[in-house]
Amino acid sequence: MSRVVVVTGGASGVGEAIANRFASDGDLVVVADVDELRGRQVADNLTAAGFPAESETVDVTSEGEVAAMFDAIAERHGRLDALVCSAAVTNRASVVDCTDDDWQHVLDVNLKGPFLCCKHGIPAIAGSGGGAVVLLGSAFDATGLSGHPAYTASKHALVSLANQAATEHRAEGVRVNVVSPPIDASRFPQLATTVALLCSSGAAFVSGALIPPA
Repeated sequence: MSRVVVVTGGASGVGEAIANRFASDGDLVVVADVDELRGRQVADNLTAAGFPAESETVDVTSEGEVAAMFDAIAERHGRLDALVCSAAVTNRASVVDCTDDDWQHVLDVNLKGPFLCCKHGIPAIAGSGGGAVVLLGSAFDATGLSGHPAYTASKHALVSLANQAATEHRAEGVRVNVVSPPIDASRFPQLATTVALLCSSGAAFVSGALIPPA
């Protein structure tokens, strides 16, 4: 039986590269994204190439939409083996220039989104006998990046969220790790290989880890 893998932010960028990797490995990939048309296109392209894939339109900042997505996946497939949280946004403004609305939007997508996906996705993974969660961090989560205070703060906090989830759900066979993607988009496929490895049996004893960009 094919594993079922959800990739949020799977309609573009690093999320798309990760979705492509899992699909090419034979996993059934759910391309989850707020961009309905692009998400469907990515899934359709994979299906046309002979790989198992489908799409789900979801705003990861909405608990109702996130819960409904996982309920729908459970109804269709009866299991969930891996979750990759790649959906993220940023805005360019210094600490003193960043507006409250911009700050909140970035934190909602980059931190609340993974929290909600873990909240509703981890029980499904545990109920399937265990599996893996990978959260996408940032090369700048500890050092900062000029003009992106909300983004770097959200990604730094994401590491703590992963550690907490890894600690709380280790006994259920759910592993949670963070991977920081490279800045160079041409290297996204290499990152996707790392994510796939962390979700495989070959990383059965890896949890609570932060994998920095090479």
